[in-house]
Amino acid sequence: MILYPQSHHIHPYPTGEDILDPLEPPFRVWIPEQPVLVLGYSQEPEQELNLAAVESANIPVYKRKGGGGAVFLSPNIVCVALRMQRRPGFGLQDYFSTANGFIQSAFKNALNIDLIPRGISDLALGDRKILGSSLYLPRDCAVYLASILVDVPLSLLDQYLLHPTREPDYRLGRTHANFIQNLSDIPGLEYLTPERVKQILETRFSEHIIY
Repeated sequence: MILYPQSHHIHPYPTGEDILDPLEPPFRVWIPEQPVLVLGYSQEPEQELNLAAVESANIPVYKRKGGGGAVFLSPNIVCVALRMQRRPGFGLQDYFSTANGFIQSAFKNALNIDLIPRGISDLALGDRKILGSSLYLPRDCAVYLASILVDVPLSLLDQYLLHPTREPDYRLGRTHANFIQNLSDIPGLEYLTPERVKQILETRFSEHIIY
């Protein structure tokens, strides 16, 4: 759902929720075409966003069907959407663990980094968040959405996002810039680009996701 007018250049489903269509492939990995902000389903823009800065920059704001916090998406970020079958006895943490596990193994194999689960749905290097995700559970599937920071100017997050109304314990009140880390800030990965990360994940999903 869009809250502010969108550019005609933007993908019609910038949140990735076109994956809800059973005729679509079960995963999509993409690099946002332009900056957008996406709120969780229960969030209100005036509580989560610096609206003066958002409106001044004319950044579209969307609301996804799943939970989680507000995210800033841009061409410096790689996004993932994954549609999974509902499984008897599976809870939220099981779906997060399954989807995040694909990404953890992809980065371990291709980049030799060990991301660890933090909070309910994050992946981090130490205490610095690199991936945030959300989950939507309609009756017939589970839809996982994630954003992965590659080379974002971190000051932009504090420019457009207020301090979240809810935060994981391990954040410890830190600003966005002090809480989040880019993959390309990891020693040895300075060369990394969103295009390369997209390729790594598409390869991993195409090898392991059953259509």
